[in-house]
Amino acid sequence: MSMLIVYQLAHSFLKVGFFGFGGGFAMIPLMQRMVVHQNNWLSASQFAAAIALGQVTPGPVAISATFIGYKVAGLTGAVVATVAIFTPSLLVMYLIEKFYLKVREKEITQAVLHGILPVVVVLMLQAAISLGRPTVHSFWQILVIVMVAALAITRKVSYGLLVAGSTAVGALMSFWL
Repeated sequence: MSMLIVYQLAHSFLKVGFFGFGGGFAMIPLMQRMVVHQNNWLSASQFAAAIALGQVTPGPVAISATFIGYKVAGLTGAVVATVAIFTPSLLVMYLIEKFYLKVREKEITQAVLHGILPVVVVLMLQAAISLGRPTVHSFWQILVIVMVAALAITRKVSYGLLVAGSTAVGALMSFWL
């Protein structure tokens, strides 16, 4: 294992942690660009699997960094990527805690936060598209995606039920097709 790879992992995940504001799903496009397109550490399918694997843990997207780090540089890479992705937000939160408590009710603060919200929504949409593209291979999968989205948005169906239902449909489709 090269120290250069470990440095690149640390640098990449520090950037993801620092610039991936708005929650974990907003980090996905930036993480994908660095991991798949810039450094070629994982293929698009492997990256989608890393994100999917992270979904079974608390802090799913950030924990995907652990998996990616492990795939790239073993246990050392896993530790470096995990520490690197969490460090920026921990430092920033520590540094601004007192300041934010004083300004959170001010109009300008609320305006800035409302201005950031659309960017976060678009980043999450981009994450969904970039993760879905390499994994969708049939009309039936597209149909399931549309149905799940419609149920989640219009009927407020439980996410657990949506996951179970789409898993069952996927299993049935694998037998029929």
